[in-house]
Amino acid sequence: MKTPNLAAAAAAGTLTLLVSACASTLSPPPMAQPDPALLAVINSNVANDCNPQTASVLTGLRLPPGNIRGVNYGIYRDMFRDAIVRWDAWVYLKDQPGALVVTLDEDCRPIQVYAREGAKLPGQQ
Repeated sequence: MKTPNLAAAAAAGTLTLLVSACASTLSPPPMAQPDPALLAVINSNVANDCNPQTASVLTGLRLPPGNIRGVNYGIYRDMFRDAIVRWDAWVYLKDQPGALVVTLDEDCRPIQVYAREGAKLPGQQ
């Protein structure tokens, strides 16, 4: 008779708890009909098929179009399929350091938005 490996079972249980805790805290970003002025600012900085969805998230955050200093995208590829699997839109603001990052999947569906390098999401202290 084979005895169960208690350490492996405990590790698997801990991993399950950690993964479920992370999944429960990740919620879709706020979205709204893209502000045409905000979309125009994004388009003037970078050409990307995900611009309307990025603008939708930034509109949902109530980010003023005049506060955007620059925008660019990071691309993540699956090296085995040579396919894009994720985009990160880095949005640089005039009134603070760092950037807001809008993460989108390969079909430009927003996954999350967060602040980096000293930036703060609108409405946060």
